[in-house]
Amino acid sequence: MKILLAGGAGYIGSHTALSLLNNGHEVVVVDNYDNSSPESIKRVEQLTGKSVALYEADVKDKVRVLKIMQKEQPDCIIHFAGLKAVGESVQQPIRYYRNNIDTTLTLLECMEQTGCKE
Repeated sequence: MKILLAGGAGYIGSHTALSLLNNGHEVVVVDNYDNSSPESIKRVEQLTGKSVALYEADVKDKVRVLKIMQKEQPDCIIHFAGLKAVGESVQQPIRYYRNNIDTTLTLLECMEQTGCKE
């Protein structure tokens, strides 16, 4: 199965990528590196000996995400592109709402347009 990890270069996403690759899946990562690094994916590739399709993109960018999904044709999406710091979310609730809701809506719309159901 080909699985797209939105926000996949972060801590949880990169560990998920490692597990998926070790279990025979293909992995596509889309991340803007706002709270992550492409180095984490390089390390996953070193540990598994397998390559990851890696795209630097903001998951709120529907045009870009749609192009990636049309090219990669993932079977499944796992969404890690959310902001999660509790203190910061209280101080900046609008930023958190916009990011977390917009990324989710973008992914759902792109999934609908590309026929990705999982």
